[in-house]
Amino acid sequence: MDLQIATIDGSAGCGKSSVARKLADCCGGRMFSSGRVYRALTWLALEQGVEFPDRDRVLSLLEEHRLEIVASSAVFRVEVDGADPGDVLYSSRVTGEIHHVSDDPEVRKAVLTLQRGLPTDRPVFAEGRDMGTVVFPQAPVKIFLTASIEERARRRQLELRESLGEELSFEQVQRKLLRRDAFDSERDISPLKAAPDAQQIDTTSLSIEEVVSTIMERIPQDWSRGATGSTS
Repeated sequence: MDLQIATIDGSAGCGKSSVARKLADCCGGRMFSSGRVYRALTWLALEQGVEFPDRDRVLSLLEEHRLEIVASSAVFRVEVDGADPGDVLYSSRVTGEIHHVSDDPEVRKAVLTLQRGLPTDRPVFAEGRDMGTVVFPQAPVKIFLTASIEERARRRQLELRESLGEELSFEQVQRKLLRRDAFDSERDISPLKAAPDAQQIDTTSLSIEEVVSTIMERIPQDWSRGATGSTS
């Protein structure tokens, strides 16, 4: 069977998660968020009192605890010792420290095998920052989303308010995003960049539906299995 993986990369606030989730719904596939793996590990480290940066201690957590990517009907959950930590993974506490984990080459190497082990019995829509360049370089469909920093900050501020009840000023959110952009783009291992064969889409003035419609034009027809994942 041909590889049915589409990668959606881009900076925070570009709409990667929402787009990947809707694409999975359209095709009866599953959405995978690579960032959730690093967030789960960051959250676990914070809960265990790890003082960053401490690579050896973070790596030891992967041996002492069970970090798993679990397939459900429409998404891949990331569980720690059999439980999904939930929306706390997107809190400012985790976001502020995640670079210590996700920017470490040894940690990324350790997590890579886990990411590449996703079940592919259904189409996979993998969103992150290096899905098309490192994790799934052979994916037949690659997308790279962009958006202005102002729009990304607006979206992120709204997400924090509605999902987590966190009230941060626009300026605070924008500073955090710019800091994260710098970490992602300047790191030596798996830097944030578009794959040479990726279609780039600026989502600043587009709705999620418009972005999804554009990407669906590139999705092979035989990927569609209907909303339940059954072959149509």
